[in-house]
Amino acid sequence: MSMSVLSHDEIFRLIKDGSLSIEPFSEDVVRENGLDLRVGSEYAIYAFDGQVIDPCELESARHLFSIVEAKDGRIVIPPRSFALLTTMEYVRFPRDVVGFCNLRSTLARYGLSVPPTIIDAGFEGNVTIEVINNSGNYMVLRPGMRFLHVVLVKTIGEAKYAGRYLGQRGVTPPKGMKNEC
Repeated sequence: MSMSVLSHDEIFRLIKDGSLSIEPFSEDVVRENGLDLRVGSEYAIYAFDGQVIDPCELESARHLFSIVEAKDGRIVIPPRSFALLTTMEYVRFPRDVVGFCNLRSTLARYGLSVPPTIIDAGFEGNVTIEVINNSGNYMVLRPGMRFLHVVLVKTIGEAKYAGRYLGQRGVTPPKGMKNEC
C-alpha cells in the first residue's frame, strides 16, 4: 500500500467541501504539497531553570510554563533553548487525513527545528508545536509569519482524535503523565 500526499488542488477541494477547516483562512497557506501555518501571538517558555521535571509525577505541567504574549510583535527564542508556539489558525482535520509537521526549510537554515509531530486524523484546535533554537543566537519569529509546513496524507480507514488536546485554543503546555507511567 502506498501513502498519498495531498497536493494543492486536493487540499483546496477538501477546504471547499468543508472536510478540512482552517480559520482564519488565507489562500497563501495552501502550498504545493501541504499547508504553511502561521505563528500565533502567544507562546510558552519554561518558568524555571535547573529543576528536575518528572512527567510521571505530574497531573498537569501548566505551572512549569509561562505563557507570554509576543512583545512588540516579536517572539524571541534564546540560544539552545525552545519555545512552545501556537498556530494562528484553528484547524479541523478530516477523519481520513493526518498531518506531518515540519519547520519551513528557510527557518531550519537559521538553526531552528521542530521534533517529529503528527496532527492526528479528526483533530481540531490550534496546533501547539515545539520550536527548538539549535543556534548560539537569539532567534526572532513574528506572529503571522508562515513557519510550520504540514504535509497532508490520506489514511486507510478513518479515525477520530479524542485526546486531551482536542479543541485546544492558543498555546497549550504539555499534559502531566501521572496516570500513564
